[in-house]
Amino acid sequence: MTHRSLNAIRAVAAVLVVVYHLRTLLMQPGDGFLYALTGLGPAAVLVFFVLSGYWVGGSVLNAFRRGTFTWSRYLSARLGRLWIVLIPAVLLTAVLDHLGLALLGHTSIYAGDAAYHDTVPASDLAGRLDPLTALGNVTFLQTMVVHTYGTNASLWSLAYEAVYYAVLPLALSTWRGKTSTRVVCAAVLVAVLLLAGPKVLMYLPVWLLGAAASQFKGRVPQTTAARATALALVAGAMYLTYAHYSSINVLVLAGATTALVMTLATDIRRDSRILDGLSRYAESSYSLYAIHLPIAALIAAILTPDVNARWAPTPGHWLALAALTAGLTVAGWAFAQVTERHTDRLRPVLTMILHGPREKSAA
Repeated sequence: MTHRSLNAIRAVAAVLVVVYHLRTLLMQPGDGFLYALTGLGPAAVLVFFVLSGYWVGGSVLNAFRRGTFTWSRYLSARLGRLWIVLIPAVLLTAVLDHLGLALLGHTSIYAGDAAYHDTVPASDLAGRLDPLTALGNVTFLQTMVVHTYGTNASLWSLAYEAVYYAVLPLALSTWRGKTSTRVVCAAVLVAVLLLAGPKVLMYLPVWLLGAAASQFKGRVPQTTAARATALALVAGAMYLTYAHYSSINVLVLAGATTALVMTLATDIRRDSRILDGLSRYAESSYSLYAIHLPIAALIAAILTPDVNARWAPTPGHWLALAALTAGLTVAGWAFAQVTERHTDRLRPVLTMILHGPREKSAA
């Protein structure tokens, strides 16, 4: 059953990431309310981590508690969900980046101006478009073994999530799995932790908070007042993270988001076209996240070819930014129609590959 309120949060978080990247690429640095509102992208990724922990980590905890967890079904579910968007997104990035380098290689973005280093690579873009880097991104090794692919720096978070997807069931299998598999799971767990390193694992507690929240459904007030309070806390914590991105503020935001998720364990039942619309779009949010940055880089190279030509914060430019955000949102929806919306068709195929026809028929 669709959870409209949590889906709506996912959709809003995806759009915040998009508008943040567009604003960084197209507009001059500045401050003020609109800069703060469009600067919440990094904080929105943390919200994604909590939601991912709630859904994915929660499903792992529930399966272990029921004694129904199987690696074949889990891997087919997770890989099916990730690959059906990620592989086409990497291919799209290759096409757009090669096009950008060929036609707009002289622009600040494709030349690797350091002003963009927090958004797209600041040097050697062509070196990030080789087949080995593409393979590393498809196998979730970006930031650990290879760079993120081309201009698509957003792919960093998929590698982090893949690590978290592996760590929790491996740890549970080591603790309470079958005797014959405990040693193997423990060895694989250690290898994953060593490969990931502190940089990746520093966000694991954020993801685990979401997983823990899934086990306390119904134990937190599901009232309008509780939800409004939690939402206000999330908004305040997101601003704190925008103003100063620190480990303490990250944990504050993770805690506030976890509280909000727990108050929304029972979905909002009232009719709302806005909630319905955001919930439906959430089914395209992963696609939007995975493809928006190479498209945004190409657009920015065309509209502001030199870093010093970035837009001033005029009303007209803010409206143009909003229009481009809407255009990318539509692009994400269109991409999802041929990728993300067909996830359920891919999962049985992966299950059959991983475990054979008998598992497919039992699923």
